Amino acid sequence: MSLAKEKNGEYVVCCHRCGGFLMESVSTTSYMVCPECGARLMVCVKNGKVSVFDDIRTDEELACKRHARLAGYAAKLNCKSK
Repeated sequence: MSLAKEKNGEYVVCCHRCGGFLMESVSTTSYMVCPECGARLMVCVKNGKVSVFDDIRTDEELACKRHARLAGYAAKLNCKSK
């Protein structure tokens, strides 16, 4: 578990390595880079619990997911323009 403090229904999420501020959220599952120490992290805020883990995905996996996501966006844009 990471440092968390309830604030107006939102939780303040901090990096579990350096304590740097990451975000305020009610509910999320996000991947991000800590602005303080540069660690790649996975953040999960759900049902009042905050979890922060190291993101262990390889650069190859990240590139593959990014490519698939961008291809999906391009397909949606092509459908809208017709």
